[in-house]
Amino acid sequence: MSKIFLTIILFLSLNCVNAQITSIAMNVKDLKDAPFKFKGTRAMMVDRINDTSTKNIFVFSKVSSGSIPDTLFAQKFTKIGEVWKLSQEETITHKGAISIWGARKAFFDADKDKNVDVLFIYSLHDAAMQKQLSVNLLLFYKGESYILTETEDRHHSQSENFSGLPQSVKDYVAKYWEGLDKWN
Repeated sequence: MSKIFLTIILFLSLNCVNAQITSIAMNVKDLKDAPFKFKGTRAMMVDRINDTSTKNIFVFSKVSSGSIPDTLFAQKFTKIGEVWKLSQEETITHKGAISIWGARKAFFDADKDKNVDVLFIYSLHDAAMQKQLSVNLLLFYKGESYILTETEDRHHSQSENFSGLPQSVKDYVAKYWEGLDKWN
């Protein structure tokens, strides 16, 4: 019995040691007191994700409702010392509407470097939000942005830099992308 108990404790301790990514609940309302300024006039989604060496806040914000073109700002803020600094940013502009899929995102460490890798899903629509035109995956990896796209006619494309990702990251993203319910 004590061997089983010790085995369970050892197993749990190893899992705690290997746990590298921590998600801390945040709400868009929490940004009113944020120690940094994000782009856009309205925050749409915020996530605080810490890894073994950094504290990060990801903010998705947009321009004023009804603006044409619609613009989405994806920003990563990293705490350096006691100061939050913008460490990565991607701006997406579309002549129709952009929709963030808030529940479709992943925080992972596919290359096991103890730094968080993140992906988010968004879609592009016509201006009236009547027709979905594409589904897109935005990957933040080591300060660079990578994009996968599937259009309504099921045409697939990727950003030019995507092929340069480590195989473990490409495999993780491909598995996520293939399992995504893109056209419901």
